[in-house]
Amino acid sequence: MDYQYLQVGKLRIRHVDAGRGEPVLMVHGLGGSIESWTNNINELAKSFRVIAVDLPGFGLSDKPKMSYTIRFYREFVVQFLKQLQLGEVSIVGSSLGGHVAAEVAINHPSLVRRLVLTSPAGALPRSFKGSPALWKYVKVIKAKSVRQVKQALFAVDNKPVDNSYAQLVYQKFLMPGAKEAFLSALAGSARAPRLNSRLNKIKAATLVLWGKEDYMIPVKFAEPFVKMKNCRIVMLENCGHRPHFERPGLFNRIVSDFLA
Repeated sequence: MDYQYLQVGKLRIRHVDAGRGEPVLMVHGLGGSIESWTNNINELAKSFRVIAVDLPGFGLSDKPKMSYTIRFYREFVVQFLKQLQLGEVSIVGSSLGGHVAAEVAINHPSLVRRLVLTSPAGALPRSFKGSPALWKYVKVIKAKSVRQVKQALFAVDNKPVDNSYAQLVYQKFLMPGAKEAFLSALAGSARAPRLNSRLNKIKAATLVLWGKEDYMIPVKFAEPFVKMKNCRIVMLENCGHRPHFERPGLFNRIVSDFLA
């Protein structure tokens, strides 16, 4: 992939800009990066202009010491789109990225044409203190080897990841500020206002994708989205928290059809 860097305020941000057509922004989840979309960018870029970004605090974007709240990420996305001189876009967000994408759609409706939320955070009850899978995944920041990273990542989808991806994750968490940003973003999502009572403010046509075997954010938490107007919900069999990573062919086909 052809990685590029863009100055957004005081932050140096890594992103990918591929393909032509209607613009689609892809926003990864907690601890993710552009590489989370490795199996999706090139395929979707056959029909769309695909922009994937490393959120501040993740990937190879800057990681200053700060509070990584959902509000901060929401306004960062708005500034990022302005820097690229993009008007209306479709946004595809996974997990934490889905939380951010939904907030952009609620607070800046004129910027969002269509919305794809994959196992989104943000619509969980206040009583939810994290699933066992989430707390196993959080141990990734304490990993002292690639093997331990693989053990932590196994909790995400209950499936093994290959050595090259685990090595990539391990190296990124060795970067200054990476672990602190991870914990701050996790806390920021937990403390953010819930989406539940505000989903009706989303004007963009919405697609929600959820793996039936999602142990990180169980599929029962899709209920608030059922009540949304102009929202299509697709639940995928034999699939966990990251359908785009586990079943990329099916994910790409469903998303392409929806965005088109």
